[in-house]
Amino acid sequence: MAVAFMFATDIFADNVNLPVVELFGRNYYVYKAKKGDSLFGIARMFKWDDRKLQEFNPSAVSPLQKGMKIYYPANVETNVNRPQKPGVQLPEVGEVRHTVKRGETVYALSNMYGVPVDQIYKLNPDSRNGIKAGESLLIRSADSNLVSHKNDKPVYYTVKQGDTLYGISKEYGVSVASIMKSNPGIDESNFRAGANIKIPARGSGISKTTKIFDESTIDSVEIHKVSKNETWSSIASENGVSEEILKNANPDVKSLKNKDYIAVPRVETVHVEREVAERDPREISDSGITEIYQDVHKLAEDEDTFTVRVAVVTEDDSSKKDLDYIRGFLAGIETQKNNGYKIVFKVVDGSASSEAVITELDEFKPTMVFVTSDSSIPSYICEYASVSQTPVVNAFDVKSVEYTNNPYIIQLLTPSALFNENVANYIYDHYSGRTIIFAGDPDQNDQLAEALRNLWDPSKIRSAAVDDLVPERFAEDGKYIIYGYPVKKEEVTKLLDNVIRVREERPMADINVLGRPNLVLYEDALERSFHKADIMIPSRFYIDKESLQYKEFMRSYKSLFNRNPLKSLPLYAGVGYDNSTYFISELAKARGDVNKINASVSTVQSDYDLIRISNWGGFLNPPVYIVEFTPYDTIDKKVVYYAD
Repeated sequence: MAVAFMFATDIFADNVNLPVVELFGRNYYVYKAKKGDSLFGIARMFKWDDRKLQEFNPSAVSPLQKGMKIYYPANVETNVNRPQKPGVQLPEVGEVRHTVKRGETVYALSNMYGVPVDQIYKLNPDSRNGIKAGESLLIRSADSNLVSHKNDKPVYYTVKQGDTLYGISKEYGVSVASIMKSNPGIDESNFRAGANIKIPARGSGISKTTKIFDESTIDSVEIHKVSKNETWSSIASENGVSEEILKNANPDVKSLKNKDYIAVPRVETVHVEREVAERDPREISDSGITEIYQDVHKLAEDEDTFTVRVAVVTEDDSSKKDLDYIRGFLAGIETQKNNGYKIVFKVVDGSASSEAVITELDEFKPTMVFVTSDSSIPSYICEYASVSQTPVVNAFDVKSVEYTNNPYIIQLLTPSALFNENVANYIYDHYSGRTIIFAGDPDQNDQLAEALRNLWDPSKIRSAAVDDLVPERFAEDGKYIIYGYPVKKEEVTKLLDNVIRVREERPMADINVLGRPNLVLYEDALERSFHKADIMIPSRFYIDKESLQYKEFMRSYKSLFNRNPLKSLPLYAGVGYDNSTYFISELAKARGDVNKINASVSTVQSDYDLIRISNWGGFLNPPVYIVEFTPYDTIDKKVVYYAD
């Protein structure tokens, strides 16, 4: 940070013969500590108020480090005896000169000083064309547009290892400028663990807008079986939700087909008035992403620094799914600051022509590519992976089999056929000695039910209506596993109620329930019944909200975007975060060699245990979960897969 220097002589009321620096329109004496100095001793030397000295130097701990700068407010007017240099225009009151450092951007400076970007452009017209290291910019810090402090009181904070000024400003909801103003002389260069800094009143420097709107919240989700001639519009109208909300709840469904099942949110609409942070326009553009990265990530300067270049090819960069995936990816990058390697991140618009996408990737030369399409990975991307020998992660699609013959494709979600096979094999291995009861109206499209029937001893297979699940139909000491066809909430509730009654009246019988994968949607609403019925739910995703991974993900996401992630299954932001934190760090450790990355790791919602399926095939992530809600009010999450 550049400052204006003056020299104080006996013209000042304090009669202190020390240099004076101007910071944010106010003058301070600056004293360089000598070996053995203490704040109390300095205060006595210059007849300063020791309490005020401590207030303006909160990070100074006695004995002081030799050369450390100590600041004290000077009793002088800003413009008194200011030396003039020919041809040099000095800043006005409330202005400072900032010397641009390597990697800094106009947006980053606006955050640092708490001033609008447009004001920087106005005072420095050439900055619209970009800024360079060494360039001097005029910053008006005492600006009327700054948001005033709210009624929270200032607090003191002890800096921890890995902390940055930017990260602390986001955590406490204040601008970097306000922190620097409260701690004269502090900046990123002397910001160290163990220092005590003053955090000003909450709300400083956060631009917010009050909006009045109707807020819709999803109260619950029910499953709807599509009938012939039904449309998105008709189903939405019938259930009192917008077509947009309905489609967003079913991101995998591209078109409605007779007898398909879709999720129908039950929406509660509330008229609200609240302050919301303005949308950050940087989240998609390359330059914006670079700015976010530079704000949160201290770039390593070591000559041996490895650069990980990651590209995300979106299906639709304006969709809620892709936007939240990208936000999660950036949140993952934020957790990897000060990690000893450099990350370069690029978003490629996958809705452009295949030629345009390939050209952009060829020019960027990524270490790894991530694809967000959830229907099928584009064939030209698969061809690009083979030709360029660049690993491509298929992040959402569960139908693709490209990984079976392309050594550069990483299939992240277990394909449907393998998912059903693994679940069926697990259930058979653990419960095959029991009678299996298929309860409810059969669904001919239920591949898991079919896989179980093919494995089970026909003599131990029964079928029953949900209403027939009564105690009289179960032996006192029998062993059973019930597979429930129902997917609608009211039908699932009825199934569970009947099973609970049977378990209560037949306490010596051994009864478990296996639900369909989408029942995890009802965890919050039916958790008590899940436990009482001892239900198992197979799933590709499960989030333990008490885990350290989940808490760190939420902290990072909120610190960057001042909001909660979009509610979805899977959690789109969680997928992006897991992709980022796992693959970037592993690629850096392996120096870009995907064959050397650590195969197994636990993440926010999906375990990664990559295996190369053959010498000519790519990588598969086969784990699936069996989530058991036990009668003891515990949740037993088993990671299972049966690899060849």
